[in-house]
Amino acid sequence: MTSRTLGFVCCWLAGVPALSADEKAARWDAPVIDGYGYINPLPGAALQPDPAQHYKVVFDVAKGAESPHAVNRGLWHVARTVNLFGRDNKPAPNLDIVVVIHGDATRSVLNDDAYKARFSAENPDADLLRKLEAAGVKVYVCGQAIVDSGYYYQNVRDDVEVVLAAVAAEIELATQGYVLISL
Repeated sequence: MTSRTLGFVCCWLAGVPALSADEKAARWDAPVIDGYGYINPLPGAALQPDPAQHYKVVFDVAKGAESPHAVNRGLWHVARTVNLFGRDNKPAPNLDIVVVIHGDATRSVLNDDAYKARFSAENPDADLLRKLEAAGVKVYVCGQAIVDSGYYYQNVRDDVEVVLAAVAAEIELATQGYVLISL
């Protein structure tokens, strides 16, 4: 047993945490999308983003949040991607991100009034969507999902564009060289 392992076991047996909460929190950072998509910088890790390579990715976000009061985990992971690729606290200029929202995630793009009327709560994704837009992320919502979910087009946030269908948008984006990632 190494001295590090032995030290951890001794701390655990004594009820003393091996790392304080502050030490654990200090490892996480959100350099571009403040408050969302925290990353643990690993400068020595393999397969680092190449600043000379141009990346184009479309995220398919279909899963809704666990509750109307929770941030959508798919959108949170989009923020993580922006944070992972960002440099000097700015979005990476070599990364084009598009998000296509549909299915149960559709409620994420409701404007504040519509969300509040439907769920008696503020839209927990509103702040994150604003920050993603400010970082250059383009967000679309499936027009078919709007109707299927019982929402109205006029209830979609102004910073989100309605597309004919998620599948049609993703096929079109694939022909433009975007890589599809489903969240």
